[in-house]
Amino acid sequence: MRTTISIADSLYTEVREFVGERSFSDFASEAIQERILFLKRKKLAKEMEEGYRSEAAMPSLEPEWSCLEVEGL
Repeated sequence: MRTTISIADSLYTEVREFVGERSFSDFASEAIQERILFLKRKKLAKEMEEGYRSEAAMPSLEPEWSCLEVEGL
């Protein structure tokens, strides 16, 4: 897909140092993919934290089954 973006001249000048032999488009695509992966991991960590807090506040297992949660650890 072809698209046009605008970035500050200072940012473009700075990024040229790291682009190397690749095209700017390849560098930008890689940077965007890395950022998306970072954001997905951050979202997952937040969801997991919310799940752990929710489970701690209101356990989903009946108390008599809680001993099975740690068996085999």
